[in-house]
Amino acid sequence: MTLQLVYRSILLLFLMCSIIVVDAAPLTDSSALQNMEHELNKKPLETYQRLLTQKSQIEEMSSYYKLWWLLRKAQAENLLYFFDKFEHTVNQGIESISQQTPARIIINFNIFRGLILQRQGRYQQSQTILKKAKQSARENKFTYLAVRAKQELAYTRSLTEVFELSLTELQQAYVEAFALNDEFLIAKINEVYGAIYGYMHDYKKSTEYYQKALMSYQRLEYPAHEVEAIYGLASTYRYWRKYELAIKYYQRYRKAIEFSPNNIDGKFYAAYGIAMSEAEQGKCNEALVSIETALNLKGLSDYKAELYKRKTQCLIKKNKLVAAKESLDKANDIFKAIPELMGTRWQIELLKIRAELASARGQNVKSYKLLKRFNQKEIELLKKNSSDRLLRVRSAMEVERQNVEISLLQQRAKVQELQFEQQKQKNTMQTYIISFVVMLIFFVLLFTHFQWRHNKKLVLISVRDPLTDTFNRRYVFNFLNKLINVHNSVRNTVSIMVIDIDDFKQVNDQYGHPFGDKVIREIAKIGGETIRAEDIIGRVGGEEFLCVLPRIDAVQGLHIAQRFVNKVNAYEFVGGDDHDNMKRVKVTVSIGIATTSDKLQSSSELYVEADKALYHAKYSGKNRAIQYQDSMQHTYQQETGFNTHDSTLNDKK
Repeated sequence: MTLQLVYRSILLLFLMCSIIVVDAAPLTDSSALQNMEHELNKKPLETYQRLLTQKSQIEEMSSYYKLWWLLRKAQAENLLYFFDKFEHTVNQGIESISQQTPARIIINFNIFRGLILQRQGRYQQSQTILKKAKQSARENKFTYLAVRAKQELAYTRSLTEVFELSLTELQQAYVEAFALNDEFLIAKINEVYGAIYGYMHDYKKSTEYYQKALMSYQRLEYPAHEVEAIYGLASTYRYWRKYELAIKYYQRYRKAIEFSPNNIDGKFYAAYGIAMSEAEQGKCNEALVSIETALNLKGLSDYKAELYKRKTQCLIKKNKLVAAKESLDKANDIFKAIPELMGTRWQIELLKIRAELASARGQNVKSYKLLKRFNQKEIELLKKNSSDRLLRVRSAMEVERQNVEISLLQQRAKVQELQFEQQKQKNTMQTYIISFVVMLIFFVLLFTHFQWRHNKKLVLISVRDPLTDTFNRRYVFNFLNKLINVHNSVRNTVSIMVIDIDDFKQVNDQYGHPFGDKVIREIAKIGGETIRAEDIIGRVGGEEFLCVLPRIDAVQGLHIAQRFVNKVNAYEFVGGDDHDNMKRVKVTVSIGIATTSDKLQSSSELYVEADKALYHAKYSGKNRAIQYQDSMQHTYQQETGFNTHDSTLNDKK
């Protein structure tokens, strides 16, 4: 018994030592952490809790493992709205970076650092860090990280109302995300589009993009990102003055953030949104209570400035002017502490509210001067953000800008009327002058609007073929040239189809030119129904069409062309002046297809290849689609005497 007891004790001691040695082994394999992103987005709380089980072993981690662990911990804290912890973890990670740290980790931490500065209202510093992250990602060919940095950079710029750069950056990010076929990245970009269109007052477009993002997040089952899209929709409805819908979505947001316990920041955003909606709706009794609730929560200072502004307006309505001034001064102090917001529409609104306060005190002259300054700054801001580049983003922005200018002029007229009331001897004359100016400007803007619509129609006419309403020769070849240039830089596949109606001269001779024109129109219509929305079809000759198919390879191009041939085969062309003399004619087409390759140098070469394939389709019996092959080179030159080195797009017809 004694020997057995000793043996068991030794065995137990050996097992304990083994466990200690295993536990003491350094954590070095970071592969699970590197592949954790989808899991983090889907189950942020559970994944975060699992990460925290290793917190006590941080000193035993290798430097590489530690950095990945800190990176994933920071990501989880950001998703869970633990922003203080997030900032601490990011700083800890940055302090742990050395010269041997891989670029991928450094880029991630710089994106997080830019996000922190953005939330602090330090927008210029945020942009500097995000630009650095974007450049490093591009140099190291981390496309995913480059897109993430661009997306955050675009959003940061939009907060300071630099919409041109925001939209340019975002468009580049979207192209790359689409190329990666990454639904999450595309959803993030759609979310930022929603925010920017909201700031630009195009609320219908804003809600469309937010809804697209929300649907993607719901498919991916990413709860943290779902709540961000819901919040974006709520904010847009508030800007749109659809306050009941806004409050509904803010309440939905407050419910949705329950996936993250102790979510102080999320609770602040919900309280902020409801308070702002109630105040802007004019429900000041409810709003003042909600505003105090939001102000007592921990939240971003620029958001609290907005709350103080709405509180001021409600206090003015309730004639509590001393308290209103105190609230307005608090908002002003916050804006002074954030230089990047000076001159934005959020900050200049203080002038308008000061004018309201002065008016409530009976200081009409002061009110007029303040409102005049506000109008001048508002117009300057509108001019800054209403150039042609924004018209291309959304043409209706011009009409919106004109309406705003008219509204501002009308407000200015009302303020002037207050001043002119003190000068009764000039009151009648001044009123007529102001009315005349407003009406004159209104008619000028109305004329400008109709002129713009007329110019838009002229542009459409200049790129359309009048017979078929497809694109004309010049437009379709210009489109192909630009597309091939893009192909050469980003290596996207492009296919083209050259379509020719078989024996068309016989159709004209036998049935007449009007019937021939009808055949051309209906084949163009069949072509439009066969290709995708993003594809281009244009009439480039009498009975010849050219289709440009971006992101379509040779196999897909041949399938599309064969489907085109089959549809034309199955179609019965009918014509005639009366029912008894109806012509029922069968027509066929031949199609040559060519697809870009690494050795292709220009769009003219691609067109020549498609033309060779069309020749072979005709030579092989017509009524068919043929894909270009290198073996066609010799045969084509032998049969036609065509020199490919001298050919250009302009040689055809």
